[in-house]
Amino acid sequence: MSVLNSLQSNQLRLSIHDWNLLSKLTYCYDENSGFSLAQCFLQQHNNLHPKMRYKLTRLSELFLSFIGRAEVFFENNPHFNSLCSHDRSILLHNTMKYVGGLGACFIIRQTGLLNDLTIFKSAEIIYGSGILANTMRVISQLNFDSTFFKLLLALVVFSTFNYTYYTNVAPINLKDTTTILHIQNMYAELAWRYLIYKYDDERAVVYFSNFIRCLFSFHDVVIEAFEMKHCKDMVKSVIEQTKKTIALTE
Repeated sequence: MSVLNSLQSNQLRLSIHDWNLLSKLTYCYDENSGFSLAQCFLQQHNNLHPKMRYKLTRLSELFLSFIGRAEVFFENNPHFNSLCSHDRSILLHNTMKYVGGLGACFIIRQTGLLNDLTIFKSAEIIYGSGILANTMRVISQLNFDSTFFKLLLALVVFSTFNYTYYTNVAPINLKDTTTILHIQNMYAELAWRYLIYKYDDERAVVYFSNFIRCLFSFHDVVIEAFEMKHCKDMVKSVIEQTKKTIALTE
């Protein structure tokens, strides 16, 4: 039994390749810039006269910038860049709403942005009480360290489903689903090994379960949010900007 445990332990250790991949992920998505942006906004917000704090346009632009931070995750991910233009375009269109939205929620959680009552009320005016309540539930579930969270975003980038809402546009199939699923599995296995390395088996299971629960919760947010033209336009603008940045053609 001790030999078996030793073998299992060795298999779950992070290799040099794993550490290199984690390092690249950290480079891909630097959440600190989003934190700084939120903190700067809070400071400026608190310096305003109370009557001037309900500026909805400024808050919308801030949330858009949070979602836009996901651009670098696509731009700098070597596995994403290794795919053909066709598949990169489909993944970008299908997953940006998740990657950008979850990234925005993580920044909001870490900075406590919505703890400010006037900002919360302004967000409620923009998005409605239902969407905001569901978003707050997602934010409360994002109790992950930044490295594990980036691994989760990588998993989402290579998700092959897109059943968020009904559309009259026929779905376009991926050309190399096998490779994409292989990349997704690689990130899933790395996420598991990372959790075992940092925590233990029991907590690893809890964290993965929480991630799945969080993803389902955010799925509900996206469905509701995409009923609003404003939200759809926000994601669309980020997608179009990302396509220009990575020189992606249809």
